[in-house]
Amino acid sequence: MNIRLTRDDEARAQFVIALKNAVNLGMAADIRTAFDDRIMPGLEAALGHKLSDLSRTDRDAVHDALVEEPLYRNWSSLTYMSQTLMWDTVASFVDRQVPTLQATADTLAARPEKLGSLALDPDLDVPWNIADVEVHRQPGGFCFEKHDHDIEAGARYNGGGLIYAAGKGRNALAGKSGGDFVRGLIAERWPDFRPLRILEVGCGTGRNTMSYARLYPEAEVHGVDCAAPLLRWAHATAEAQGLTIHFRQMDAALMTYPDESFDLIVSHILGHEMTEEGLPAMIAECWRLLRPGGIAVHIDVPIQPGQIGLVDQVLNDWQVQHNNERSWRLWAEADVPGYLEEAGFPVNTSFAGPVAQGAKDVWYVYGGRKPEKAA
Repeated sequence: MNIRLTRDDEARAQFVIALKNAVNLGMAADIRTAFDDRIMPGLEAALGHKLSDLSRTDRDAVHDALVEEPLYRNWSSLTYMSQTLMWDTVASFVDRQVPTLQATADTLAARPEKLGSLALDPDLDVPWNIADVEVHRQPGGFCFEKHDHDIEAGARYNGGGLIYAAGKGRNALAGKSGGDFVRGLIAERWPDFRPLRILEVGCGTGRNTMSYARLYPEAEVHGVDCAAPLLRWAHATAEAQGLTIHFRQMDAALMTYPDESFDLIVSHILGHEMTEEGLPAMIAECWRLLRPGGIAVHIDVPIQPGQIGLVDQVLNDWQVQHNNERSWRLWAEADVPGYLEEAGFPVNTSFAGPVAQGAKDVWYVYGGRKPEKAA
């Protein structure tokens, strides 16, 4: 279940990554400088006050000023174009390999002796923001399928994800996964914690789910997602790699596991894909599903006001309008600490805020520990 790239594929992918770096890092920095030097003084004079990173009104004013700026318009056009080129590049190497990948997945699915399992729910009411939206402008979206065992959307997601992350300047640490990051965070706070049942919510194609199976070989590992094609890819990949993982198609806001089923519940970049109602419901579900003494750790993008400045907030709002990130702004303004408290996580054992990973990356990390039951 490996997507293989020729030298030409690698060259095209590297070109797209270089273009995205130039736009996301270089041009974005130029926009910040232009705003600070030329635009902000006049805007503050017109508004009659200093701009605040926490003000939605000020963000709207900055947006209106930036859309008149040629540099911002060029950035917008090139950002859109780079995403189009990314998916064209992914298609160029995924499309020719889909028949082979599909045959491999079908063979693995037909094996009488499987390590893990895959349970799909054809009657699941998939949330509209996943079912009806081409998230990240992925052609066809996460739920695209030509037949009832299609894995193509999973292949596209994997191919696009690696280019997109590198184009944002997020380069994975050598040999390290999201699971390694979470395990490190847990070790700092609760060094004696040893989970025996683990759940990844919104597992997608299972890349991080598989890391938990390797990091905690004694644990029973589950992954849930609402997109069937991504789960098919995840299950086939796990089986091919000799990993025992149980994948289930569920809505993260309404899971069907019994109460107190898991010791550790995790998610990676799920919160910013949830609806306004779905995010607090997902957090509440994690509280319900945690065993006493269990821990929830969720990792997402750090785009909250106060964490990033007004210019970057406007650049991120672009994702809502032009990159089909319908919940991006909702995530930025979500009251995550409040949702944790409402769900039941005690204030003294919950957490929500930016955490550095390595020297360059920062993530928004939230979750908490469920107290042990009183004797």
